[in-house]
Amino acid sequence: MASVLTERWLGEWATQLQAAVERALRDVVSGCSFEADDHRVGPPASGAELDLLRQRLPWTPDELVALHRHVGPVTLPDISNGYFLYAPDGVLAVLDQQDRADRIGEPFAEHIDVVVFGSNGGGDLYAITVTVGRVFRFQDASYIGGVYDRTNHGIMIVGTDLRDFLERFLNAVNAFAMNGDITDL
Repeated sequence: MASVLTERWLGEWATQLQAAVERALRDVVSGCSFEADDHRVGPPASGAELDLLRQRLPWTPDELVALHRHVGPVTLPDISNGYFLYAPDGVLAVLDQQDRADRIGEPFAEHIDVVVFGSNGGGDLYAITVTVGRVFRFQDASYIGGVYDRTNHGIMIVGTDLRDFLERFLNAVNAFAMNGDITDL
């Protein structure tokens, strides 16, 4: 059963994430030879954006809607290899088939419906299952007709639910802020 993402928990998570991003920019990225890009946590999605997401993707898990409602998009281009949690319009933009959820095909025996909600700077995608709430990372997965299939790298579970994934996400940003460690999610 997926953990409930409350407004309070998400608010605390966003505050901790913002603090970790500020430490990373100050202690790690400032020592790099490039100018840091814009890093953002939020703002929360508007009611109209959430309504459009629910209208166009009625299968979107409640936990993902709660993330959009209370935190919003996350854009961290210089943290690790880059981390991005999409705004509702970004979630809509990656959908190939407009009348059903995307699916995971092979290596799984049955198709699993998912919503892609983020990525990293290396091209990996993050997707949450529609019914169970597990979070997957698609690394170099092929995408044809709304179905993600494995390749040489694969499709792997990176969170038992969205809360678990967000905790791992925060841990990865904290590790980078401490000493520049790059952690795969």
